[in-house]
Amino acid sequence: MKTSSLPWLVMVLVLQLARARGADPAAEELLGKVLDAQRNRGAVIRAKLVVTDTATEERRAVQLRLKVRCDDDCTRRLYQVLWPRQRQGQALCLERTREGSVTGFLFEPPDQVTPLTPEMLGRPYLDSDLSLEDLAEGFWHWPSPSISGEETVKGEPCKIIDLRPPAGSKTSYSLVRAWVSPRQAVPLRLEKFGGDGTLAKRVLVEKVVLHDKNWVPVTAVVQTPGRKQETTLEISSGYRDIEIPLEEFSLAAIRKSAQSLIQETQTSGRTGELK
Repeated sequence: MKTSSLPWLVMVLVLQLARARGADPAAEELLGKVLDAQRNRGAVIRAKLVVTDTATEERRAVQLRLKVRCDDDCTRRLYQVLWPRQRQGQALCLERTREGSVTGFLFEPPDQVTPLTPEMLGRPYLDSDLSLEDLAEGFWHWPSPSISGEETVKGEPCKIIDLRPPAGSKTSYSLVRAWVSPRQAVPLRLEKFGGDGTLAKRVLVEKVVLHDKNWVPVTAVVQTPGRKQETTLEISSGYRDIEIPLEEFSLAAIRKSAQSLIQETQTSGRTGELK
C-alpha cells in the first residue's frame, strides 16, 4: 500500500465509524457553528420577560439581569430580578457541567435558599412558559444530532436539526427540533417534545442582531400548546465575552446584590413597576 493513500483510508474509516454510531456529520458541523458563535468567557445581560394572557391581553413584566460564566468544565448562569418591587432580588443560579448535569438553587430575599432537585427543573420560571430546564440550555450538547429536513423561516433557509437526550438524562424532553440558519448560525425556531412525544413547547425567534461578527437572538416568543398565555423574552442591553468573577455566583454575593436593589428602591421611592 502506498503511503499517500493512508490519509484517504483514515478518512473513510472515520466516516464509516461515525455512520455506525448514528452520527450525522452535516448536523454536527452546523451545530458546531452554532456553539462556536455562542462560545465566550462570560456575559452580563439585561432582559425583560413579559407574560401575556392571550385571551385578555393582560401583561405581566419582569426585568432581569443575567450573568454567565463559561469555564471548560461548567457553565454558570445567574438570573436575578431587578423589577418589579414585589420580586426584587429573587434569583436563580444554575450550573451545567460539561457532562450535562444541572444543579443550582433558588434565592428569595432576605435569606431563603432552595436547592434545585431534578424534579424541580420542569417547573415554570416566574410563572412564564420557560422552565428552569429551558434556561439551562443543555440540549445543545446532546450527542448524535441529525438533520431531518429543510424549511425557510422569516426568509432564512434553515436546516432542521433533531436533538435527542442520551439515555438516563434527567430531562422533560424526548426531542428538541431546531430550525437553524446556516448563514447566521442561530436557531430561528425550536420545538420541544415531551416524554410522550407530543409538542410541549414552541420558541419563535422574532429578532436577531449582528454583534461582533456574530448573529445574536434578542427577542423570542415562547408558546405552550393548550395554554392561554405566551412569554416574550427581550434582551435590551448587554456585554459579551467578558470575565465574570466566580464569587459573583456565590450565595453571599447574590444576597448582597438583592439587599442593594431593595435599599436603592426604598431610597428612591420608586414602585418598581414595569409598564
